[in-house]
Amino acid sequence: MTLQPATIRHVQDAVRSVDALRVRGGGTKSPDHTGVATLDLSALSGITEYSAEECVLTAWAGTPLGEIEQTLNAHGQYLPFDPPLVDAGATIGGTVAAGVSGSGRYRYGGVRDFLIGTRVVDGEGRVIRSGGKVVKNAAGFLLHHALVGSAGRFGVIAEVTFKVFPLPEARSTLRVECGSAETALATARSIEAGRFDCEALDFDSAGTLWVRIAGRGEALRPRVARLHNAIGGEQMGDDNALWADAREFGWAKGATIVKSVEPAHGAAPARYFCAGACSWIATGRADVTGVIVRGPQAGTRIGVVAHNEFEARVQRVLDPRNKFSAAPHSGR
Repeated sequence: MTLQPATIRHVQDAVRSVDALRVRGGGTKSPDHTGVATLDLSALSGITEYSAEECVLTAWAGTPLGEIEQTLNAHGQYLPFDPPLVDAGATIGGTVAAGVSGSGRYRYGGVRDFLIGTRVVDGEGRVIRSGGKVVKNAAGFLLHHALVGSAGRFGVIAEVTFKVFPLPEARSTLRVECGSAETALATARSIEAGRFDCEALDFDSAGTLWVRIAGRGEALRPRVARLHNAIGGEQMGDDNALWADAREFGWAKGATIVKSVEPAHGAAPARYFCAGACSWIATGRADVTGVIVRGPQAGTRIGVVAHNEFEARVQRVLDPRNKFSAAPHSGR
């Protein structure tokens, strides 16, 4: 059974009408929902508020990232955490639920750092608001931050509010063939030690390193020259296509993708981002620890996952009837 609410009231009614359900956005990171009700949020879509002057955007959870990106670009702004799978149809709510960020996380931080408010429907069908629609400091427990990476285990993310940034005036990328992932990692460490203020710093299991620098146009040329003098490499022309392909996992050729904080242990191909702090691994193996973000078991946690009492307490409060956790969450 598939439920497709178009309003937050319809989401509440849908949650109350079933004993167990899984939430689906754009389907880019969704597992098989066989045997359990599916709450399809694709109709709960649209930008509800956007202030380019205040750099704040609010949208329904089912809003495609492509629509948000187009709106922001028209005002010279963007989501700096570089969400993946935009072209594949990923939604803003699914990005929060999956807790995924792209290569831009290296310079600016991840999805959690830009999420400033949510409205979520809990297991009782109640609407809970966390955070707000202005950029400000807040003290105490922030529920909207706990929702990042929750994969639908706590409730239905219905609406989200993000702070956004102005687009950089110019960008440039150096590609360096290091010969091995180990050498690429060592080179990445030397770049960090040199304080080159990079926007993104990725490398792959074959040892190819990509370094992206962004900023004011007149200042970019000497910055790139300084970096080139330090590490060599080839300067890419129009690098937008290069990074767009990376965020769509074009390098993985359709394989199952695992987001992991562990090394790939020889599994190939793999792409490391944030200077090797995190990795995307294209593999069918289960001997890594992470979350499957693409493939038939998307959303499944694999490997040795330690019990988290804080998550368990949040889940008991928001889902006392076990509606979301009763659905098949392998390894959760």
